[in-house]
Parts: sequence; C-alpha cells; structure tokens
Amino acid sequence: MAEDKMLQAKLQKFSDEIMNIARTECSTIQQELASDLKKRREALQAAAEGEAARYLNGERQEIDAAARAAAFAEKEKLRGELFAIRERYRENVFAQAASRLKEFAAGPEYGRFLLEKAQKAARENALEGCTILLREEDMAFAGQLAALFAGAVARPTKEIGLGGLILLSADGRRRLDLSLDSALADQQEWFYSHSRLDITL
Repeated sequence: MAEDKMLQAKLQKFSDEIMNIARTECSTIQQELASDLKKRREALQAAAEGEAARYLNGERQEIDAAARAAAFAEKEKLRGELFAIRERYRENVFAQAASRLKEFAAGPEYGRFLLEKAQKAARENALEGCTILLREEDMAFAGQLAALFAGAVARPTKEIGLGGLILLSADGRRRLDLSLDSALADQQEWFYSHSRLDITL
C-alpha cells in the first residue's frame, strides 16, 4: 500500500513538473509579446499621425486608408510570427514530456504502473474476453495482464509508442485507451485550452 502511494506521488510529481514547465514558458511568452505588441502599435500609430499631418483633408483620407491597410498587413504578419512562437514553445514542452515518459517506461517502476492500470480497468469495467494491445517491448507483461480479464488475449501493436495499454472489448464496441501516448495527447489539448496563449491582436 505504501509502495502504491509512493508510485502515485511520483506520478503526480512528474505531472506537476510538466505543468510547471508549461506555465513558466507561457509566462515568458506573454511578457515578451506584450512588450513587442506595444512597441509595434506605437510605431504604427506615430507613422500614421506623422503622414496625416503633412496633407490636406482630401489627401488625409487616402493616407488613412493606406495606414489601415499597412496596419492590417503588419497585424497579419505578427499573428503568423506569434503562431510560430507558440508552436515552438509547445513542441519544446511536450518533447521534454515525451522524453521523460520514455525514461519512465524504461525504468523499474513501469511494470507496476502497467499492472495497476490494468487492475483498475478490470475492477471498473466488464471486459471478459477482451484484447489487450501492448508495445512489442511490453509483451513480457502479457501473461500477467491477460490473467486479470477472463479469456483475454494480448497482442503487440505499433499504435502505442510511449507505453501503456489499450483494451478492446470482445464485441469490438468498447475501446479503453490507457496508453501514455493518449495521456500526453490529452495534456496537449489541455495546454491549448488553458495556456492563455491565444493569438488575438
């Protein structure tokens, strides 16, 4: 029981570290972007006002239209740059997360993690005769995992890259994805929804 709590604590700490990295990166981006946007807006406004002051009212309308077009073009260019920056930070954060998950899946605690995932699924779901999908390197656990579900069979799949397992019900209607790949994908969705790195100008 104590070992289970220690494993859960380590997994929680691992998750917290990933989120701390993401929050730090987000804060840095927001500070840099706020400063850059202010400078660009001030420069555009100053240029437009300087041009408008040189001409009569008739020409001023043309200049205003040109300034709006230039500002729109600059905004679109900046928006593209912001998208690129956000994607670079996202890729960096989740590349680090994937690397840590690979280290975990190669470590001594991974077998216990895999077994506990399957045990919980067996308690909470009726999956007799299910198919257990595993990485080729995790087939060593196939016997232990299959023993948790009456009539279950395990087979390798290339669908899982990082680790974990996928359970398919005997009738093919249910799919329970307990892979680390799926967990990481869910974290990316969370990042997009909660990072506050929306591209609005």
